Amino acid sequence: RDCSVQRRHQKIVEVAPSIGLPESLRESLYADAIRITKGAGYFCAGTVEFLVDPKTWNYYFLEVNPRIQVEHTVTEVITGVDLVQSQIRIAAGQKLHEIGLSQEDVAMRGFAIQAR
Repeated sequence: RDCSVQRRHQKIVEVAPSIGLPESLRESLYADAIRITKGAGYFCAGTVEFLVDPKTWNYYFLEVNPRIQVEHTVTEVITGVDLVQSQIRIAAGQKLHEIGLSQEDVAMRGFAIQAR
């Protein structure tokens, strides 16, 4: 997701997937997000945030938010995954494969925009 449009550090527009990122960069961001969460032993819903320099395409890790964010609906729209239901089922002890999910099967379809 891309939340570059902000006012007073608050997200105004959220776009998914981020428009204009080279596909190779997008794949690197995904791979690093997975590496970070697996390395920490994290298995619930969360958001890994990076800052991307649009001049060099270098990117920098910012933080992991270990929760469902307000903007989660744009991710749900492009992946078809109900993140809230999935998180509840995982918190209840179910494994990803038991709820029909695997990281490899999550794919993007289309675009979504959220404005506040």
